[in-house]
Amino acid sequence: MENKGMLAERRPVHHGLSETSHGKFKIIFCLISLAALFICAGAQENTTDYWMKKATEFRYRGSFEESAQAYDKALQIDPENATIWISKALDLGSIGKENESLKAYETALRLTEETLKNHPQDARAWHRKGQILSNLGREEEALQAFEKALATSNQIIENDQKNASVLRVKAEALVNLGRWGESLQTLDKVIEIDPKNYDVIGRKGELLMMMGRFNESLEALDRATQLIPANDTLELVTYWSAKSEVLQSAERLEEAIAALDKVTDLDPQNAAAWRIKGFLLEGLGRNNDSLAAFEEAIKIDPEDAHSWSTKAGLLSMMKMYDESLQAYDRALELTPANDTTRLAETWLLKGDALNKTGRQEEALQAYQSSVENIDKTLQNDSNNTAAWSQKGRALLKLSRYDEALKAYEQAIETATAEVSLHFPDAWIGKGDALRALGKNGEALEAYDKAIDINPIFGNAWHGKGEAERALGKVYNASMSFYVAQKLGYEWG
Repeated sequence: MENKGMLAERRPVHHGLSETSHGKFKIIFCLISLAALFICAGAQENTTDYWMKKATEFRYRGSFEESAQAYDKALQIDPENATIWISKALDLGSIGKENESLKAYETALRLTEETLKNHPQDARAWHRKGQILSNLGREEEALQAFEKALATSNQIIENDQKNASVLRVKAEALVNLGRWGESLQTLDKVIEIDPKNYDVIGRKGELLMMMGRFNESLEALDRATQLIPANDTLELVTYWSAKSEVLQSAERLEEAIAALDKVTDLDPQNAAAWRIKGFLLEGLGRNNDSLAAFEEAIKIDPEDAHSWSTKAGLLSMMKMYDESLQAYDRALELTPANDTTRLAETWLLKGDALNKTGRQEEALQAYQSSVENIDKTLQNDSNNTAAWSQKGRALLKLSRYDEALKAYEQAIETATAEVSLHFPDAWIGKGDALRALGKNGEALEAYDKAIDINPIFGNAWHGKGEAERALGKVYNASMSFYVAQKLGYEWG
């Protein structure tokens, strides 16, 4: 079976979208763009096309478990289809079933290599092989396969310059080789040949977004959307979601929310869109609207632990503590026992809510549960910077300051430059631990380090002010407190 686009073969889905409650939320474009695959109008029930369509519907709603099951149905009909195996592997990886995902990739690789034995000039198969190898972490081999895909594409195009299908393969090979400008030029050639191919125009929009050319990206996506038949809800939802991604990347959040409003108008049962909308609204401080969005998501998918946890956090922020604690309990019930990172975070947040209601003993028990779960995470990944920082936070809550300091220092030691640049939490936490130990001079140095990395965190400025006040630097402290207040820090 020929698929309509190259998108499923390009790269894995990142299914971390609903796993953060910080101010900025990136919608993962490849989750949206994958929905362009295998859509066949009027597909007969119980055919491969039918089950691929069902899988796509599940995927763009964020129901990866169900989409993987739909791929199984398709594979019962066409077990030798390597592209279906790749799609299944992507979804299995998205729900944490890494071993099953790797087995699916290995099957796809075997089938693809069999194809290449019989058809060594199959450019699409070479590209597919490159993508599989990349997803398996075999990058050098993957680059060789992409080079082969490019070479075989060029050989075919020499004799058939208007072969849109092969030009599309060439464009994808160029993307994977990091030659984005050449890929854009090749996509433009495809569009010249087939100006109504919204899948290619949408791919151009995605590539422009990846290059930071947001206005041009939006123009391409708008053009693609205009070409989609009015009755093709799935495709319209796909492209409106993609448009929301670009608008968010361009920090035009109100417009990004408006694009998601269009998605939920077209498909009110799209839990993923409601969740994304909730995150964006929370980031804008529109807590009531955010809460309503998460409640819609929970109505559609009542088993989603992330939505319950985020709802709980919003309720706590709105001082609705009893309702918040009920939501945290539901999130804990729904979180798998092996998701120790998520459990640790939820126990920590529940402890904060318990503290606010004066239930200190229960709060301490919650913080202890957080530490126990994060230790399980660190047993499997001792270089997990976020886990060390999270452990430090829980230990601070337990007044175990020396241990907290060690945890934060471990977080700093394991952090990459990129992580440190965007999340100076460990330096702030180190400052808090040092201040709690009465080491205000060292604490001040830690806060200054956090501010040097990123000066927008109000808690870093507040901590600095407290350290300065303890050191008798009253004027400096007042200035630090002033900056903290301007950055939105709330005393409490």
